[in-house]
Amino acid sequence: MPDDVKPAQPDQGEPNIPRLTEIKGYTDDERFDSVKFNHWEDIGFQRPLGNFLYGYMITIATTIIGIVLVSFVYQFLWPYPQIQGYNGIAGGVFAIVYQLFDVGTAFGIVRFIAEWRVKNPKRMLEYVRFYIWYQMFTGIVQILIISVVILNVFRFNQFAYLSWVFLIILQKQWPAMLGMFKSVLEGLQLYNKTQILGLVSGQVFQNLTNIIFIIIGRYLGSMNPAVGELMGMVFGAAIGSYVDDFFAMWLSVHYFNRAMKPFGVTARDCMRIDFSKEIVKECLWFGLQVSIVPLINTATSTTMLLMYIERMPQYSTWIVLCGLAGGVSGIVDMGSFNLTAAIAESYMNGKKELARFYVETTFKWNGFLMCFLTLTLISVMPMLMTEIIKLPGLENYLLAVPFLVPTLIHKLFMPWISIPDTVLIGTLHINFYTINRVVEEVNQVVFVWLYLYVFNLNVTFGIGGIVYILAFEHFWPRIIKMIACWVFINKRVMKVRINWMQTFVIPLVSSIPVLAAGILYYTFAFQPLKELFDFLDEYAVVGPAAIFVLIGLLVFPLFVFLPLTGYLGGWDDFQLLTFRKAVDLSGPTKPVAMLMYKSIMFGAKRSKYHNRFKIDWSGASKEIEELMTMKENQTAVKYEKPVAATAPWLDRLLRRRKHEEKAGGK
Repeated sequence: MPDDVKPAQPDQGEPNIPRLTEIKGYTDDERFDSVKFNHWEDIGFQRPLGNFLYGYMITIATTIIGIVLVSFVYQFLWPYPQIQGYNGIAGGVFAIVYQLFDVGTAFGIVRFIAEWRVKNPKRMLEYVRFYIWYQMFTGIVQILIISVVILNVFRFNQFAYLSWVFLIILQKQWPAMLGMFKSVLEGLQLYNKTQILGLVSGQVFQNLTNIIFIIIGRYLGSMNPAVGELMGMVFGAAIGSYVDDFFAMWLSVHYFNRAMKPFGVTARDCMRIDFSKEIVKECLWFGLQVSIVPLINTATSTTMLLMYIERMPQYSTWIVLCGLAGGVSGIVDMGSFNLTAAIAESYMNGKKELARFYVETTFKWNGFLMCFLTLTLISVMPMLMTEIIKLPGLENYLLAVPFLVPTLIHKLFMPWISIPDTVLIGTLHINFYTINRVVEEVNQVVFVWLYLYVFNLNVTFGIGGIVYILAFEHFWPRIIKMIACWVFINKRVMKVRINWMQTFVIPLVSSIPVLAAGILYYTFAFQPLKELFDFLDEYAVVGPAAIFVLIGLLVFPLFVFLPLTGYLGGWDDFQLLTFRKAVDLSGPTKPVAMLMYKSIMFGAKRSKYHNRFKIDWSGASKEIEELMTMKENQTAVKYEKPVAATAPWLDRLLRRRKHEEKAGGK
């Protein structure tokens, strides 16, 4: 560190915040306000941030694998966009019924787990039991009712060709609680486990079952002209998406058992019918309140689906093309943090300053990541539009290109649209949330009706009109809702401020060299590298594309973007401390996360602007200590398992022996 630059000092009165030079010497054994580092139970923004870092290398790896295998995947598994389109239509027609039966469990499990893990872990377990049994019972009822409707009504109307797809997808409604334990892990904020679940079940096993069942369906369909290759693959995709859910449940149960081991609780204990009437009433009442919006959302989605089918020919193809482009542009929303659990944990336990700090820090990270990823994506757009799309198997997906820029514009607003929902739900401002979401849903139907029936955009402007409708179908209603929610939150819930320098200005300026380097890579290095991979013939583009992803998401951030953000004052002491703590929660990404942290420190130690644009941390640090004390007081809780509830036969045996002993004594 230069002699003329002194390490930045925290303001007086801010408790125990390490200085810039002290953070570097952080060890796993240190304490911050009596709170242990290096643990997913420790309270603070390092948990959602650790969740992001945990998945960062997973994202890079899956992106590279996706580029390498994109031709195989689309050539053999999804050669026709209609395969996914038909499954989407079949899943959407009865969505309103599925949602209606979920009234008792809508949204609640994550926020109840987060709140009661601190207050009373024993009560937390009762919520899990009720949710499991509610889902299993209502699932049986759904299958019975909808099966009768499909076999007696839909088999004879315009959806007759999808009857078997309806029936296969319907089976997901039982046992209907396969994702329950993953939701519990989210409520416990054990994001390291949810990241592993997402990778293993979502990327590995789901793709494996898709490959197996789609290929089997393709073979059987091609051998039976009455079914055909296309519908055979549709059936295979529907079956595969159901089978993988069982594996995901088994893995989530394994992690749940490990998380609850200190309390003497296993997943088997959650299967008992042992919950109070108070729990039932609370869940049903909460579920009824927050289900109004999902019910209306499902009703409006079904209405819009029927409108699209009527007014937009080949809708099943167009919606998949738009979804493919949205998946590519969705990388700019990669840093979106779900704050429901963190807000419920802090705000509902009286720690409003901590809740506010969570929101403001989320702003910082969303803007920080979005600026970098957006400029990186813009630099890669020419390669996507001219090279990748030409790979074998993607011939039927060429028309996804016009959707790339419009979906990117929409995705840029998504973090700021979604954060108010998590804040309102986490703070139990359900009434206002419900009103605004209802207005948003009504506006969505109105806008789609205007697009399709009044202005006839898809007829008047052709593909341009189709692109606008599908890319921006919900954009304006969401913007209206976002503005109303943020006004309410600032007036009635908490005063939230945006730190413009840390959130937008500094990250944007620091990303410009990355954009320039990406453009130069494609202009001067892409073609020479492509020639080196000529032995791959028509797949030669895969090599330089994979290298670009590795450089753009790993090398450029470490050596350009991150040091610049540190040098320009994009960090303060507490944000650096939070990042350092998150590094220890980043799992397989830890070596890379540590390099990222050191890159920031390299610039911050040489900066004259460090701490100049800080986010106020004084109240949050104090409330973290208080809330952690509350939480640590629960760590010794043990559950007494009633013998009769776990082993009725043993209970009867003990009573019989006791009776025999009394009789023998007499």
